[in-house]
Amino acid sequence: MIGWFDGGAGASGDMLLGAFVGAGVPLEVASASIGALDLGVTLRSEQVQRAGLDATRIHVEVPDSTVVRHLPDILALFGQLDVGVRTIATAVFERLAEAEARVHGTSIDEVHFHEVGALDSIADIVGAAACVVHLGLDRIHCSALSLGSGSIRGAHGPIPIPAPAVLEVLTGVAPMQAGPAPFESTTPTGAAVLATIVDTWCPMPLMTVTAVGKGAGRRDSDQVANVLRLVLGSPA
Repeated sequence: MIGWFDGGAGASGDMLLGAFVGAGVPLEVASASIGALDLGVTLRSEQVQRAGLDATRIHVEVPDSTVVRHLPDILALFGQLDVGVRTIATAVFERLAEAEARVHGTSIDEVHFHEVGALDSIADIVGAAACVVHLGLDRIHCSALSLGSGSIRGAHGPIPIPAPAVLEVLTGVAPMQAGPAPFESTTPTGAAVLATIVDTWCPMPLMTVTAVGKGAGRRDSDQVANVLRLVLGSPA
């Protein structure tokens, strides 16, 4: 079996989880791995509309926390995970740390994970890794990613979109474009997960489709159907 992500509306951690669940992966697959971290994080699934399309919205519900984590702290959490999930989640966070270090001119162990290290992003990454392992796909493909435009406020102040960390994660890895939406379409978490798991960046390959999942973004936009689609099937 192979999978293809349609990244024309971008990708975030919760959109990835929604796409996996919408394509048939039980929510408990992601929840079980997240629960193993014992962080008090839970997942909730909801069917919503995005530009008139039915899509799966995953809510990551986290307790209050003021913890600022570094890479070694996060990797230590992953010792509770099954080896396949741990391998993917570790690779994703190492990729994020390298990107943030280049953006801020520091070492990967000194990076403060404010946004990408928050509990919801840890849950997104571990949950997505669990879904990838569950599916056991032979190859994963993805289209060019739309990144968005404008600006967003981060822990250090206003950040231009595409976010610097997103550009760092995807440089030399994936084709990308601003896309139609005047907001952050692709987050560092979404970019890092796809940069880690995707084998080939291309238009939809020749395939016999067996399932389609649509992961909903947080907002409903009149510029784009704000969904990340995952198409599963066999090579044709």
